[in-house]
Amino acid sequence: MPHIKTTAVQRAASLMHLPPLLDELGVELRAVLDGTGVSVADLRPDAYIPYASYLKILERSAELSRTPDFGLRLGARQTLEALGPLGRAMRHAATLGEALEDFVAFQIGNSTGGSTYLHRSGDDFAFGYGIYDPDTKPSREMYDLVVAIGCSFIRDLTAGKAEPLEILIIGREPADVAPYRALTTRPIRFDQRETCLILPRRVLKFPLETADRAIRETILSELSQRLLQAPWGMSSRVKHALRSLMLTGAHSMRDVAAHLEIHPRTLRRALKSEGTTFEALKDEIRHAVARQLLSMTQLPAADVGLSLGYSTPSSFVHAFHRWSGMSPIQWRHEKIGGPFRQ
Repeated sequence: MPHIKTTAVQRAASLMHLPPLLDELGVELRAVLDGTGVSVADLRPDAYIPYASYLKILERSAELSRTPDFGLRLGARQTLEALGPLGRAMRHAATLGEALEDFVAFQIGNSTGGSTYLHRSGDDFAFGYGIYDPDTKPSREMYDLVVAIGCSFIRDLTAGKAEPLEILIIGREPADVAPYRALTTRPIRFDQRETCLILPRRVLKFPLETADRAIRETILSELSQRLLQAPWGMSSRVKHALRSLMLTGAHSMRDVAAHLEIHPRTLRRALKSEGTTFEALKDEIRHAVARQLLSMTQLPAADVGLSLGYSTPSSFVHAFHRWSGMSPIQWRHEKIGGPFRQ
């Protein structure tokens, strides 16, 4: 049975602030949308557009406005209201950590091209985002957008009383770091293997003044029912989980099945019915993330392989050659130029 490929989508709610921002920068919305396959009429809060088109809109906005920090500017305007019911549930969580956990659990309802996660990172936690859609180019604008959104959400939920310990960003350090420094007084580190906010445990325990467990549970129950009726299938759920679990080292089929709360045999059968396998999806995600890290960072290829769960550099090189017909170093040199970096 052929693999049933689904197009990754993104809820358009976070683009509601796009028209006024473009207007301030002297750019016409229609000029940005030209060639993206998205019309002005498609920009509705509950509409879904192709994830690749969403990233193209961000890229064209930055290009036409000549604003390298466009993603940061757009992200800074986002509020929890853009998430609809999920945002309301987050406001009624008992703590900041509970609110972020709700966001992670239901974020696939907003996007099937990038995954939000909340993982242990040493003694702290990483609240981050990773793109996994293989049909998109690496996007600095998207990673800037989600960093700014994350800071906005935390500031909103805690009335400005909490901030991350530091911010990690996939992407080289820009010539002008001032827009990034405006996000927080804490360190910002570029050229990283992931894009995330590092949060101490005490910040996650921050109590929310708007907590209401009954309202939260009612909303989350309704969201759970919606996800059961979602059209993207098991393949998308697995890819969404893999993108985040890969960073933890726990990314076997058993790990993913446990994360999705199903039996591994059930997972295997569901993927078979969709014409694919767990191993094929894992390869797809690894290839997509490898291309991002090789093109957007100066991380040595061996470190890229380790971040994808390969035990040795040679095993990563072998896999990448199978995907691309060349080694990671050759691919990096051919695609982005510059000297080879081991």
